[in-house]
Parts: sequence; structure tokens; C-alpha cells
Amino acid sequence: MPDYPIRAVAKITGLSLDTLRAWERRYKAVVPERSHRGRLYGTAHVERLLLLNGLVQKGHAIGGIASLSDEDLQGLLNEPAAVAAPQEDILAPILSAVERFDAAGAGAEVGRLAAMLTPRDLVYRVMVPLMYEVGVRWHGGTLAIAQEHMVSQMLRDVLGSLIRLFRPTRPAIRMVFATPAGESHEFGIQAAAMLASMAGIEPVYLGANLPGKEIADTARKTAAQVVVLGITLPSMAVHAEVSAIAASMPKAAALWLGGAGSQGLELSGIGRPVMRLENLPAFEAQCQRQGACL
Repeated sequence: MPDYPIRAVAKITGLSLDTLRAWERRYKAVVPERSHRGRLYGTAHVERLLLLNGLVQKGHAIGGIASLSDEDLQGLLNEPAAVAAPQEDILAPILSAVERFDAAGAGAEVGRLAAMLTPRDLVYRVMVPLMYEVGVRWHGGTLAIAQEHMVSQMLRDVLGSLIRLFRPTRPAIRMVFATPAGESHEFGIQAAAMLASMAGIEPVYLGANLPGKEIADTARKTAAQVVVLGITLPSMAVHAEVSAIAASMPKAAALWLGGAGSQGLELSGIGRPVMRLENLPAFEAQCQRQGACL
């Protein structure tokens, strides 16, 4: 008889709640029973999740093993640890399609990886390295600006879909995500919004290059607890925009700055505490410290 609630299973298996839900929703890894108390898991469910998590830790993608029997999972677990494919091998088919200006081919390859990986792994193992590699090749002159835009649009579409898919029905808190006027690069804040959505936070995603007054007004009208801004390059104009947002947003709300440019932005005279976030893992860690993640 199933007698483990989802929080107990998360503690036993070491899997986060959003990972458990994603594995069930997307891959049917286990099918718990439902009651007025919510999901209920039996001992067999827990044992299977432990097998799956052990294999994922060894380098297997959940999408490739979720349909296997318990016996097959145990057999794989007894094998020597899988050697993870080099990152360039994962990205090679996408980059090859981008070089040919084959947007459909690149999108199909990203879609294939999305079916194999958890959304969080898709961000960290595919999207972030891909944007970095495209940026390096563009600066080196081997990719055109049109190809960089093609990749940005493709990842924007994927992240937008994931934000909508994982939008929580009972959000812990609400966060506004935007870049201020003059900042056109939105990949970082969009990835952060997707990770927040998976973590039980309601993202109010505004996009890039928005006047500070609009960002502050949105934070006030939505009663957001946090405003997250992406900063690519520090400048006096960006400082002025951030200062305007800090002055007009709700006093009780926190202001977080992410992106490479946030570390070099002069924050004297802002008039309120500001949290600088070095990268996406730092953003997730700060969510945990705030008690925002379920």
C-alpha cells in the first residue's frame, strides 16, 4: 500500500520536488497513486526512483532510461560508470546546422535533446554552453550576426515554452524578470525565469530593453517580491536605469542583478540593498536561501 508522500520521497531519493514531478509528467518514470493527500508512493516506486537517480548520476539521460524495466535498470547500474560525452559532441550537430543556416535542423536537434534531458539539464548542458560557443565564434568571425540571432530566437522559443509548461499553480512567490533600457540580451533572464518557474516561483517575464519605469510599475502592480535584472555591459545609462527602478519599485521587494555586467556596475547611490548574482547557479542558490523554492 502506498504510504510515502512526495516530500518524503524527495528526502529518501535525493531528488528535488520539481525533478520528481518532471520525471513523472514528461517520462512516466513512476506513476504514483493519488488521494486527497496528494501523490502517494509505494516502496517499489521509491526503489525505482533510486535506481533511476543512480543511473542519471552515472551519466545516463533520464529520457533514455525511464521506460526500462527495474531489472534492466539494475543491470545498467551494475555496469561501469558511463563516460559522459564531451560537451562539444553534444553541441556539434546543432552548431553544424547553424553553420549551414539550417534553423529547422538546429531546432530539431535541440528538440531531441529536450526529450532526453530534464529541463534543468537542458539549460546547463546545452543552452548555456551553446550561447557561449556561438558568442565565441561570432567574435572570432566564424559565425555571422544573422546566425547568432537565429540561435537566440531558437532558444528564446524553447525557454518560453518551458516557462509556460512549468508555471506553478500555487506559486511560492512572484518575481519580475527584465533587462533595463539599452540591454538587448535576454537569454540570461529568460533562463532564470524558466528555472524559477520549475522551482515553484511565478515568473512575470517582461523581456529585454524595457524602460525602468515600466519595470518598476509592473513590480508594484503584480506585488512582486523580487525584481531580477540582467546586465550585460555596465554603463552610466544602465546605472541610471537601475537607480530609477530601485527608487520606484515596492520598498519591500528585493532587487537582484545578474549577468556579466552586474559585477562591474557601480551601485553607489542606488539607495537600497542589491543582490549581485554571478551566474544561474548563484540565482538558484539565492532562491533556496530565500525559502522560495518548493
